[in-house]
Amino acid sequence: MSSQNQLSRYGSISRNIPELAPSAKVFLVGDSDDTTYGIENLAAEFPPDGDGVVRVYSTIQAAVNAAAANRGDIVLVAPNHIENFTRADTWATAGVQIIGMGNGETRPGLTYNDAGATVNLRGNGIRVSNLYFLASTDSATTGIPAVNMDTGFFGQRFDNNIFSVDANTDDFKTMIRLGAKESLIENNRFITGDTFGCAKAISIVGGDPDNSIIMNNYFWGNYDSAGDTASDSTGSGVIAQDTSDTNDTNLSGLIIENNKIISTDTRATFLIRLSAGYTNRSAAINNQMISYDTGSADSDLVAFAGMLGTNNTLQIGDSDVRQSIVNGFQAARLHLDS
Repeated sequence: MSSQNQLSRYGSISRNIPELAPSAKVFLVGDSDDTTYGIENLAAEFPPDGDGVVRVYSTIQAAVNAAAANRGDIVLVAPNHIENFTRADTWATAGVQIIGMGNGETRPGLTYNDAGATVNLRGNGIRVSNLYFLASTDSATTGIPAVNMDTGFFGQRFDNNIFSVDANTDDFKTMIRLGAKESLIENNRFITGDTFGCAKAISIVGGDPDNSIIMNNYFWGNYDSAGDTASDSTGSGVIAQDTSDTNDTNLSGLIIENNKIISTDTRATFLIRLSAGYTNRSAAINNQMISYDTGSADSDLVAFAGMLGTNNTLQIGDSDVRQSIVNGFQAARLHLDS
């Protein structure tokens, strides 16, 4: 039996983690050269537990590998922990929660320095929370997403994270690929600043992510890769369905709700784009959208393709476009150039 108790420092951390299972173990991740939150300091404070399990690691991947499936284990990532990311990770321990500690400049995360860098979530019930995903090269993850909520799994959760760019010339091609069923993407910030931008913030994998929810997220920037030779503009959009990447032509129960989308693109990128050829029984509800596009009709900015919508608003920058209702979508245009 473990000698740790709730009066130890380990115990004081674990008891403040919501919904921590009695059988769960807590793992910590820190930098090797950090004198405050580094692994040397953490290892001294958190030695192997009474079961002989090492609890401190220098990468998120190593800590996830150490966790046991469906035991309720949690990986806590220390403040200021940054991984210079050039590889493909696979976080595959079912039921593990990966949670960043810290806010603002101390929020831990991954800096993508290579177009092949990606994180694959390949387990049921995996949660990723409060991490920072930073593009530090042009078209990071070309051809692959920064985070892959992969097909064949369910119940994943991605919340309170931030995607951003290191400089105006850096971008991701796709931030999240959503293929897992019954999953949740909520309370995240998606920020891109490249002149030609990111192709997709969230790519919906054909008809795979049944009964998943995309809600309460904030999107800002250019979401159209036209002119960016290192990216693919085909099917671009803030939230867009990828018809070339599908195992199913029936999309059921997907909810896109309460998102704030501000597109600074003048190249007529889609804000929400579903595609024809699918039996779609999903809904878009209460989304607020602003586009600075000055040359496209409402229908060029939103394509529901059979998905129904209610109480969605769109404000655009073209004074020539009339107020209209498109595919069950209410477009309330206010003049930006008056």
